[in-house]
Amino acid sequence: MPALSAIDLAMFLLETPARPFNIGPLVLLRPPESFKGNFADKLHAKLLKRPPGPPFNYRFKQSLTHLPSVEPMTDPDIRAHVHRLTLKNATMDALLKEVCALHETQLDRSGLLWQFYVIDGLVDGRVALYGKAHHGIIDGRTFVKAVTLWLTHDPKDKVVRALWDGVPRSSSATRERADMVQQLLGAGSQVTGALLSAAGLYGMLAQQGLRALSLGKELSLPYLKVSSAFDGALSPKRSYAYCTLPLTEMKSLGKARGATVNDLLLTALDMAMQQYLRKRGGKYKEPLVADMPVALAEDAKGGNQIAVLQFPLGKAGDSVAERLAAIRAETGRLKEQLKTLSSDTVMLYTTIVHAVPLLMEMVAAQAAPRLSNLMVSNPFGLAGQPYLMGAAVELVLPVSVVAAGHKLNVTAVSLGERLQLGFLAMPEAVPHIEELARFTEQAYVELRAALGESVPAAEPAPAPQKKSAKASVRAPRKTAAGKTPATRKRATPAKRSTSSASA
Repeated sequence: MPALSAIDLAMFLLETPARPFNIGPLVLLRPPESFKGNFADKLHAKLLKRPPGPPFNYRFKQSLTHLPSVEPMTDPDIRAHVHRLTLKNATMDALLKEVCALHETQLDRSGLLWQFYVIDGLVDGRVALYGKAHHGIIDGRTFVKAVTLWLTHDPKDKVVRALWDGVPRSSSATRERADMVQQLLGAGSQVTGALLSAAGLYGMLAQQGLRALSLGKELSLPYLKVSSAFDGALSPKRSYAYCTLPLTEMKSLGKARGATVNDLLLTALDMAMQQYLRKRGGKYKEPLVADMPVALAEDAKGGNQIAVLQFPLGKAGDSVAERLAAIRAETGRLKEQLKTLSSDTVMLYTTIVHAVPLLMEMVAAQAAPRLSNLMVSNPFGLAGQPYLMGAAVELVLPVSVVAAGHKLNVTAVSLGERLQLGFLAMPEAVPHIEELARFTEQAYVELRAALGESVPAAEPAPAPQKKSAKASVRAPRKTAAGKTPATRKRATPAKRSTSSASA
């Protein structure tokens, strides 16, 4: 039976309606002009023939006598997990609203831990694919690998693979995670009762883990005086925006300045956030604080083997060069710290630190501490021009998690020569989130100019669209058993929240 790491367990046991642990891609396809028939219908029919592989064939299992775990399902019926959805003359703005509404809901634990949607009816003729899976069974990097195996670089390849086909997983990685959980949480009857509740999980981690951690010497305690920037009402609602940056150019610029693409990304984001806050009259003297996942093992095959560590960005009045230098120094310090620590130590630290805000939110939302102003992750990406059933893939946008301790997530995934940034937030924490995406594009241009790099202007990304009328959606038809079938038929337009902003 596949083992869960301490972080995986926390994601299952500490999940709340306001903090669902859903991650997944939003893919935009351009069907070939020569395609005959309805592309979305044919793709949906072929996807239904693909059985799920690990970790997409797992379900969550909890008992009174064993540690919570996941187990493979035998011949699961995926028709309740692969859906057809048609919008009516929908803009990109309307599509993002729809995806936010789908992303907000928690996944049912009784079956497969994912859902997938084939969506048509966009005004530009593209077809969208949106999938979400529980973060407890897969991390961002493995999700990118799943997407890579799903797509092809041959436009003539008409074999339809599925996102849920599966990612190979080494038995050694499974054993390592099982050993780690036993070491951290103990074995046998001492743990089974405690792990039936979120409070029990945190109590066990704190009792067993804090004794083993030399926090003052090896890892800094999380920031306890994080500013109120990007804070707002706790909500299950989400808003989303995106932008793209020129990846090849960023690599060249970074190489010339001794910086990584991640350093440049963090600098541009920091500049954009400062501009966004200034526009709204925010005055924050202290640097914004970022939460950043760091992969701990290059051969991880599913689950979460990561550290999530906090560090400050640049000061409000810093020049571009000073801001970049400060960020490089902080990320460099974290990398050096991680070299001296075991994976067990940093994973336990991550779990303990991020469990505190979730547990406090369950009691009193206002009392929960802020660990950071945002989470930023960059789980690699996709090379070249991918295709699916002959359709060109134009976007692969990450839709991630707004975890406890902050209310804004920025995730980067590369596609060919573009770095795609997905901005996900609780709406009241980041009103008009599309402005933050636009400011990030502008900040990169300013960054490039400030570093004195003489390069051609970056290719403009699709302009953010203004809010439009809500998309008309085919409402789900209920079967006699009360379940939603895989294909939705025409019905009256369904209502959607206006809290989801566009990009």
